[in-house]
Amino acid sequence: MKGSAWVKFILRVKIAYSVISAGLVLMGLCFAFFPEISALTICYCVGAVSIVFGIIKLMGYFSKDVYRLAFQFDLAIGIAMILCGAVIVIRPRMLIAMLPVILGVLVLIDGLFKIQTALDSKRFGMKKWWISLTFGILASVIGIFLILDPFEGNKILTVLLGITLIVDGIQNLWMVLYTVKSKKAKDDVIQTVFEDR
Repeated sequence: MKGSAWVKFILRVKIAYSVISAGLVLMGLCFAFFPEISALTICYCVGAVSIVFGIIKLMGYFSKDVYRLAFQFDLAIGIAMILCGAVIVIRPRMLIAMLPVILGVLVLIDGLFKIQTALDSKRFGMKKWWISLTFGILASVIGIFLILDPFEGNKILTVLLGITLIVDGIQNLWMVLYTVKSKKAKDDVIQTVFEDR
């Protein structure tokens, strides 16, 4: 794939990544404000989004992002999300009780990777690395809460799931817009798709 084609490919990945991240935020808002949504509906929604997001993460991993920050762990995370999403969609009733734990583990792992990405961003000299670090820590804490499930009642748990999706969507959106850079392979000239401001 030529340099200009790679630039366009990365741009498409960024747009897809941004759209699905915004979708996570919207779905999280629905769960947070309408906690009476059935557990089965939640399973189907989370499973479907997990599959789509996993595919986009794989696309991001194989893109020629110069810094390799936002997508550096997306091969493992993408495969895990696709597999978990498929299992959730195929066997939702069996996994209803386990959904918070599954989602909590995924969010915790993603949060920890985001913390490492933030520290790598600092090493690259990015001034706003601490924002990524904050999102990573917050996501990790929420992931632990989901795994431990210290609350009683399905509605509270649904609200927490919503908050989890909102935080994860925002942090993914921030990471892809702030850290992803593209490169024209033919002349090795770095082109910034979104300027670091």
